[in-house]
Amino acid sequence: MAALIGCGHGALLDQLEARNPVPRIVLFEPDVAVARAVAAAGSRPSRVAAGTLRVLAGPAYAGASELPRQFTDLHTAALFVDPDLESQRPDEVARARALLDRLRFEASANQGARTASAARYLLHTLANAPRLARESDAGALAGLFPGLPAIVVAAGPSLDRNVHDLALVRDRAVIVACDTAARPLIAAGIEPTFIVASDSSRANAGHLSSLPPSRSWLVAEGSLHPSAFVHFDRRVFAFRVSDHAPWPWLREIDLDRVRLDTWGSVATTAYSLAHALGCDPVVLAGADFAFTGERPYCRGTSFEPLWASWAGGGSDYRSIWQALIARWPEVHEVDVHGRPVRTAPHLVSFRDWLRGRAAEPAAPRLVNATGAGILSGPRIEQSLACEALRSSPVLDPRVFDDAIGRAHRSARGDTGRLLSRVDRVLAGGEPDTIAAWQAFAGQAAPMAAIHRMLESPEYLAWQLARTPAVIPS
Repeated sequence: MAALIGCGHGALLDQLEARNPVPRIVLFEPDVAVARAVAAAGSRPSRVAAGTLRVLAGPAYAGASELPRQFTDLHTAALFVDPDLESQRPDEVARARALLDRLRFEASANQGARTASAARYLLHTLANAPRLARESDAGALAGLFPGLPAIVVAAGPSLDRNVHDLALVRDRAVIVACDTAARPLIAAGIEPTFIVASDSSRANAGHLSSLPPSRSWLVAEGSLHPSAFVHFDRRVFAFRVSDHAPWPWLREIDLDRVRLDTWGSVATTAYSLAHALGCDPVVLAGADFAFTGERPYCRGTSFEPLWASWAGGGSDYRSIWQALIARWPEVHEVDVHGRPVRTAPHLVSFRDWLRGRAAEPAAPRLVNATGAGILSGPRIEQSLACEALRSSPVLDPRVFDDAIGRAHRSARGDTGRLLSRVDRVLAGGEPDTIAAWQAFAGQAAPMAAIHRMLESPEYLAWQLARTPAVIPS
């Protein structure tokens, strides 16, 4: 794979293409006219369509945030810079190089995360399979609330202030909360319509297992830690973030679940859900994507007891937050008020993803009601939530519940079919399936672990029911 900054009106690109007839190339071209001409020349439109060539035009380089997912080996790509461009326009080359460096970092981090979490993803999804069968597909939510406003709530530091604004309009929108933000919202008397969760770690499950009972519906990635579902029986819509194991196997028994567009963040996933629901406008709150006030999160999340225990041991909160922020490379961006603020590469990536989505022709109107942080762009409005939704009518929550309940009932799976297939795997009847799972997950998913996940309470009860009763003589 190769990355180019400038292409000498196509000459550098021609040389690379001649060296390898089917190269995988990303071109950062500062000149918009040159970028368009290069992308339209010869057979390049078909290569762009096939995904082997991406041509990004400066100065914004729209679409750059997608590169680490499209080219997972971007961090290993050979770099070529047009020497004429570098000598004549060094500042533009420096900007493109800085962007590429950040994208390389993201690709490398993504690859490391995939490798580290593969076994956990596989094992949790297998353990959750009976729940996936009796719950519903998030695809059933598509277009459910066309034209209704949505408020997407993240747990950035500014939510401490935003939550009071949201209280004024909580009955005028579909409220889509990130799992980290659900607890502060419920504590303030704001019950989310949906809570979105995508992180499969046990620690992240604490955001959900620590919640008080509510009527909220959970929209969950299939690999969540099983403890995350404790409060949401028959109130779950499942989705997936990829096509890898064990989804091909689940798909064979009609347990596929919709793929939500995401970018490694529950906040971007929550936005994707609001978009899929057909909501317009989408108002974001607590979406700092920065360490506003030198803090990593708002107050009142499930992290609060941990912070309190550290404070009880003699640390002050400011030092605790500084230590948490210091885990990330130091990056500064200009915030919505034009002032520098500390952030991190992954947070900038999430911001850039939302910028790209907001610029799409079919995107809903996007309003940032955070009042701080780095989320801004040409099609992103800055406004208080109460101002953005001033003319929106009050919505009847019973209408929400009825519509969501019908959607849930319409897309449930077949538990019996799943358990029959599990029985076959456990009996040794699908060696190729086991081999594919272990190839994906590596040594962290031995046969014994896979068997433990498949031998769920549902499977054991199903097996017991099929065992002929022995009546003593």
